[in-house]
Amino acid sequence: MGGGLVYVPLLVLGGYPIKAASVVSLFAITLASLSAFTIFFKSGKFDWKLAAIIDPPTDVMAFIGGYYANFFDEYFLNLSLVAIVLLAGVLMVKPLKRGGFKSGRFTWRRKFKNENYVVNIPLACAMTGFIGFFAGMVGVTGGVFKVPIMVLLCGVPMEIAVGTSSGMVFLTALFGLMGHLAAAREVDWLAATSIGIACLIGGILGAKISLKAGREKLRFFYGILMLALAVLVTLRVF
Repeated sequence: MGGGLVYVPLLVLGGYPIKAASVVSLFAITLASLSAFTIFFKSGKFDWKLAAIIDPPTDVMAFIGGYYANFFDEYFLNLSLVAIVLLAGVLMVKPLKRGGFKSGRFTWRRKFKNENYVVNIPLACAMTGFIGFFAGMVGVTGGVFKVPIMVLLCGVPMEIAVGTSSGMVFLTALFGLMGHLAAAREVDWLAATSIGIACLIGGILGAKISLKAGREKLRFFYGILMLALAVLVTLRVF
């Protein structure tokens, strides 16, 4: 899912201003998600046509959010981070039931790996664009929200949703990072590179384990971690 929802809170708890933490996080995610994406792509669970339709709005808005983050107040950014992490925690703890739309206007029927699902293109693009703006702004990638959108709204099977999200996370992180760099005055490249290498290794190991592990248990414990981080960040910055 990217990991920014862990990286940014941990960096903030470690004393980093959220603007600096966002840049370090996005650089790390770019490296880690690229390695994870290659593994999911080889497993055949990346739906590139679905990603090509719903991901561009996310990337464009991630760049805009990353750029304008440098002009927002630290208090607003910290508040946004806590809200996003809390929402992510709730989504992770709550089990996802596959939903979807029936065929209709502006919908696209997709068959992939013997699975059929229906994508409401305007709704999916609007939601991913909205997510992209706030994700790029606080240094995350929104993968934790893209998966529920694909599963609940489009009826995409969980395995395909996670695999497809891995590729979209990489692009969102890259565009968000470029947005931050376009307006940032200075970047701690030593920290970004060190953490990026650690996350690169973690991304490879995590993706391999994910293909074999019980996904619902991973989701639940990830959600608990999100809720705990939200509380800790709130106590630290407010």
